[in-house]
Amino acid sequence: MIRAGPEEPSAPPCRPARRHLALPARMDPRPTMTRLAFSLPGTRFLLALLGAGLALAAPMADALGDTTVSARVALSAEEQAFVESHSHVRVVMPVDHPPFSVYRGGEGRGFEHDLLRLISDKTGLTFEKSYAVWSEALRRFRRGKVDMIASISYRANRRPFTLYTEPYYRIPVFVFVRNDFGRYRGVEDLDGARVGIIRDIFYEADLVDIANIELHRFDTYQELTRALVLGEVDALVQNLTNIDHLIKRQAFSDIRIAGELGVPGLVEEDFRFGITPGTPTLQAIVQKGLDAITVAEWEALTAQWLDGDGDTNGPAPGLTEEERAYLRTQGPIDICIDPNWMPFERFNEAGDFEGISADYFALFARTLGTAFRPVITETWTESVEALNTGRCDLFSLAMPTPERETYLDFTDSYIETPLVIATQADVAFLNGLADLKGRTIAIPALYAFAELLREDYPELDLVEVTDIDAGLDLVRDGKVFGYIGTLATIGYKLQTKYTGELRVTGDTGRSWDMGVAVREDKPMLFAIMQKAVESLTAEQKRGINDKWIAVRYEERTDYTLLLWVIALFVLVMLIGAVLYLKQAGLRKQLQAAYHQAERLAVTDKLTGVYNRHRLDETLAEETRKAERYDGGFGVIILDIDHFKHVNDRFGHRIGDLVLQTVVEVLQRHCRRSDVLGRWGGEEFLIVAPNADKATLLAFAEKLRAAIEAEPFSDVDHITTSIGASRYERGDNPDTLVKRADDALYDAKRRGRNRVAFR
Repeated sequence: MIRAGPEEPSAPPCRPARRHLALPARMDPRPTMTRLAFSLPGTRFLLALLGAGLALAAPMADALGDTTVSARVALSAEEQAFVESHSHVRVVMPVDHPPFSVYRGGEGRGFEHDLLRLISDKTGLTFEKSYAVWSEALRRFRRGKVDMIASISYRANRRPFTLYTEPYYRIPVFVFVRNDFGRYRGVEDLDGARVGIIRDIFYEADLVDIANIELHRFDTYQELTRALVLGEVDALVQNLTNIDHLIKRQAFSDIRIAGELGVPGLVEEDFRFGITPGTPTLQAIVQKGLDAITVAEWEALTAQWLDGDGDTNGPAPGLTEEERAYLRTQGPIDICIDPNWMPFERFNEAGDFEGISADYFALFARTLGTAFRPVITETWTESVEALNTGRCDLFSLAMPTPERETYLDFTDSYIETPLVIATQADVAFLNGLADLKGRTIAIPALYAFAELLREDYPELDLVEVTDIDAGLDLVRDGKVFGYIGTLATIGYKLQTKYTGELRVTGDTGRSWDMGVAVREDKPMLFAIMQKAVESLTAEQKRGINDKWIAVRYEERTDYTLLLWVIALFVLVMLIGAVLYLKQAGLRKQLQAAYHQAERLAVTDKLTGVYNRHRLDETLAEETRKAERYDGGFGVIILDIDHFKHVNDRFGHRIGDLVLQTVVEVLQRHCRRSDVLGRWGGEEFLIVAPNADKATLLAFAEKLRAAIEAEPFSDVDHITTSIGASRYERGDNPDTLVKRADDALYDAKRRGRNRVAFR
């Protein structure tokens, strides 16, 4: 039965998931996530990794083949009129929700994109996509800026602004921890822990209600996972599909699955399309499109993006006859590698090429029907020299830089990994590269990021070393402060050589995206390698990454009781010492540390002003005061005009400086009673107590003019668009902010660099 209004979903959100092809009469192949099974004798969990499309690269059209060609569904006259009268339906998609939806290189890819394409084929709807992190996507949808949202999960409190389709994917919610976390038996083991979640995720309220859990909210899955790796949180909560994808693709190490979350009433995460309440006809059409997807089409979607059960030999790269002839006459292709860069690659004691890239090139050899011959070198510097002198044809793994692109052609990346900072184990966590100013840092000689760091951060004291061992030895011996390298390689070394001596203490905020680098004078070989990289399937990538970067799920000796006894003893001793000594200096230090921690919890890391969480609290507080005392206050939302062009033209470092300068200007002109914070991206929000309309508009215009007049040394000119609104009786924070946001869009539509009021 097609639902056309905001009734309860016909599929109750907490019912058991229907299994793949379980109904003989009306088979439902829509995918579900197989749960973890228990093995009682060994008390180990067996992980069924049926999710996690590892790379969103292979074209879905090839996977679906002719199964996507099917007749359109029968629409009612009202539904057909809706399709004909709406040239497009605006749908907001998650920007980083692999394997369901990601946005890279100007293109959206993933399970949900191909699902929308099938719905379009069957209904005639045309979808106009936009992209945002989840919290922003939900905000746009809730405020009616779009007609649809993908990846939304059912919650009763969302029904006032959402018409749900039936779910197209279900998966249990898991807890992920580092290997040193200890045993996890249920949510009670998170007592006192710092737990990371995606901002505005549907189960946020369930976790808020659990006492003694310190929630940390993140905008992207990558930020969330990095926070766990770097020790900023003790655990994270998310479905397996997303996090497993990032663990493998980003080469995260030292992470394991603790178990299912186990919150009462929270069975699983279900993904649906949400439609705005004013368009029940659109909901009915989309649901008809979903219902019309055939078994073969569901199976093709699932195999492509979720199961990865397709042909493990991979599709043929589609070489031309000329390219095949080139391979036949070329003979073995000589490749250069980094000889000491595990788990990516190395020459082992026997002189054999092994590691992640070695397995990829073994796959390329089978796919292309040719041989690759590694050129033996002792260091990366020797490998660079070997390529420059013609001894090898390509690098197995390399990252493009402006200098390298003058003599090398780079394929699409097939490995991505964050750049992090390793220091001695007693060093406190760092706030990125800014904390390294004036310190000596080791980096590998001739690596791509060395060139980029020297260009973007000339104030850093960088010392080049031959390889990772040389760099980490210098850190261990205290001769340099830290070493910058990839998380995968540093993590590998910390587990195999430097356990307890060194640790990862900072994130550079940058990733290393690596592909095959071919000499510029071999364009035919480059075209062949690009096709080989494009032909890689999710299953192939997962198999290789699983081999070298394990996601461990294992029984661990439970030292919880012993640790509690030790912790209690230490706590009693500390309390006794403080009471005995009564050192005022110590008390001041403890108080300062407490206040510093409080400040960091509500502060935007980049700009130093309040963050979104603190602004939400302020808006709620001012609304309560206005209701109680019949008062009023104003809200200003300020957006930097064409900020994306600043990042694209000058780089993110200059973009960050622009954001910081804008904040300085705003702080100079704000009143002591005003509350300034970063609302998100290049948007800032100001809560202005006791401001009538005239005062608010004059204040907003003063801010706009001040920023326009401010000299920005690194960019030509910066202007802002500003929306303002004032509290009205009956407003809540959402309705007030929506009016200010609508006013901001009015200012943009009128030409930017102006103030608008609603």
